[in-house]
Amino acid sequence: MPVGFAFGDDGASHDAAVHANVPQSITTKRALLTAIATQLSFPDYFGGNWDALEECIRDLSWLPSGRVLVTHVDVPLVEDVRSAMVYVAILKGAASKLSTSEHHPLSIVFPAQYRDQVLWLLRSGERS
Repeated sequence: MPVGFAFGDDGASHDAAVHANVPQSITTKRALLTAIATQLSFPDYFGGNWDALEECIRDLSWLPSGRVLVTHVDVPLVEDVRSAMVYVAILKGAASKLSTSEHHPLSIVFPAQYRDQVLWLLRSGERS
């Protein structure tokens, strides 16, 4: 399992300093990036693209110290598999980098029933 990822209730939000909840049924990259940028208070320079998401979610220095939790109701962008692969790869890289951060440890949570789908997206993205 990727570092910093959890499936099911393993990522209970009671100990998170910041909690972003990715809403259900997000079908566009723009809606996904807006939801995350808003909930994680991304800086004004956030560019609204994959590179900007990767840069900001690997930093988080503007947030208060403490655990940062990004939970999902489902897997966003399922109708755009390529974008879904990019998204989970960015999350994997950020969670790997920040999972042991002293100031902003990052955890990513998906519902248990999406475990195989998320792992498939990660594996498929690595082969692309």
